Amino acid sequence: MLRVAYACIGMKVQKHVNAQPGCSWYRCKLVVFEQDLVKWELSRTGRYELLKAYAQKPHRQLVEARDDNALRAFVKAWGPLNSLELKAWAGSDLISNYRRERDTLQAWVRLLAAIESPEYLYDSICNLLRLFDKGEFIWLRSRLGIGSLDSGFDDDVEKRLASATQSEIADVCDYLAGIFPLHAFPHFVIDRTGKDSILGASSGVTSLTTALYWMVWQDIFMESPWQFCEECHKLFQPDFHHERKFCLPECAHRKAARESARRKREGERKANGTRKAR
Repeated sequence: MLRVAYACIGMKVQKHVNAQPGCSWYRCKLVVFEQDLVKWELSRTGRYELLKAYAQKPHRQLVEARDDNALRAFVKAWGPLNSLELKAWAGSDLISNYRRERDTLQAWVRLLAAIESPEYLYDSICNLLRLFDKGEFIWLRSRLGIGSLDSGFDDDVEKRLASATQSEIADVCDYLAGIFPLHAFPHFVIDRTGKDSILGASSGVTSLTTALYWMVWQDIFMESPWQFCEECHKLFQPDFHHERKFCLPECAHRKAARESARRKREGERKANGTRKAR
């Protein structure tokens, strides 16, 4: 059945997708991961507004996608990232594109969370920089005074960052936060679908990829940032505005049990010391 459903993939499609520029996207009716490709067919009744989808947190789903099964569920729920700008009802992408986008978005989120949790900062910076193109390292190498400006991320960068001063690390963080890949710029659009021309405002979000980064920006703006679990160190996002220290109740229980056991041992040691003193 899947072969029949995807018989149209690769063929010329006569009717283009009816999507409003800059605001709408489509969920998928079918998604198949086959060899190196993600093959998808859009749902003709599954159109949704990108920015309104923020409440359902698709960016969290992608960041937390641990394997290809989770990636497939993401594509079915939210559609392809950029393919053909949704000009066809069916198409395909490289699976590696989704893995790379997942890894990149996750690396950015980890860095943003680590800015307020310095113990995770070094690893977070290194993980993000490994995803950069060589050209992005010109400023960093110049600032840290290392190696050739033409080199990419290498052992020299990692070692130099490990010995960097707090001021240098702060400088790196300032730079990276300043180039966070948010490419959504407000602009005007004109709707001429009817007899009249209607002027409207657009957020500048024109793809699912752009929307995902806007959603991460929105998390910070709405003071709902990501953070690291104090017990398992997993990156997570609290569901409520007030601060939460643990990603799951199980982590809170483990920490509480460990603290209880520690206090019990300390009490026993004090009691033994008191008896010996007598």
